[in-house]
Order: sequence, then structure tokens, then C-alpha cells
Amino acid sequence: MVKIRLITFSMAVILLAVGLTTFPTASHACKCVEEKTVEDELDSSKAVFSGKVIEIKNENNNRKILFEVEDTWKGVSQTEIILEDEWSSCSTDFFEGETYLVYAHEFQGELTTDICDRTRELSSAGEDLATLGTGATPTEEVDLREQLRSPVIRYIYIWLPLVSFLIVIFIYIRKRSGN
Repeated sequence: MVKIRLITFSMAVILLAVGLTTFPTASHACKCVEEKTVEDELDSSKAVFSGKVIEIKNENNNRKILFEVEDTWKGVSQTEIILEDEWSSCSTDFFEGETYLVYAHEFQGELTTDICDRTRELSSAGEDLATLGTGATPTEEVDLREQLRSPVIRYIYIWLPLVSFLIVIFIYIRKRSGN
């Protein structure tokens, strides 16, 4: 009986080890040297704005966070903006319905932010807002919700009606030529 338990335990350990090494996941170390001043963060950021999180889309460890922009200080003229990131220990926690002051930088062609930036809830950004002054109102009205949908869903919305229509036409022609 003890031998069976030992074999079972050994097999479980081996399976766990194989499982953990066969399907590795990305790991990111996050080390922030020191917090930048508001002025330095403004200078080094690609975009600085305040906005309310409208929607968060999580897909395959990647997040897209849709903001409704309220005020802008740099790099944003649209009423909505999407930040993208790969979920990691460096990621900033965002919650739908909450409003944030965002300092975004560009990474691989997308705007993103992390815990080393001065991004924070707007209610905790008094020092930053005092230094930044009054922001501008975005001037370009946009609706970016469609961009949060996965490409497969977008293709289904486009191709499903078209394929259905073609099938109906095909059946109609077959019935007419069969009569």
C-alpha cells in the first residue's frame, strides 16, 4: 500500500514538473528606479490625459482599456482612447467606471502605462493636477468600442450575413432551375 502511494505521489510530482515546464508563461520583472516629477513625466510621456474607464477587454493575457477622455494635456485630441498592455506585475490596475490621470508611453506602436508611471486615480492626483494646470477638452469625437471586439467577432458580423445571403441565392437558383 505504501509503495502505491509513493508511486502515485512521484507521478503527481513528475506531471506537475512537466506541466510547469512544458507550457511556460511570460514573466516580467518590474523595477521602478524612482518616481519622476510631474514635469519630467509630462516631458517623457507620449500622451497625458484624464479619463473614465468605459470598458476593459482581456484576451490571452493582453488588455485593452477604453477611456472616455475628459481633459488632455499632451498627445490626445480624441474623446476616446485605448491603452493596451500585457498583464503582468508591472500593470496598473484599472477598474471600469473609475476616473484616472494617465501618463502613457508608446511601446511596440501602442499606448500603454505601468506602475512606474505617475498614472493614478484622479482623486489621488491633486499634486499632479496642480502642476499640470487646466487641461484642454478633446476636440475630435470618436467611438472606439468596435476596436475592442476581437477580429473573429468582427469578421462574423461581416461575413455571416454575406454567406447567409449567398446560400439563400444558391438555394433559390437551384429550385428555379430544377422546376
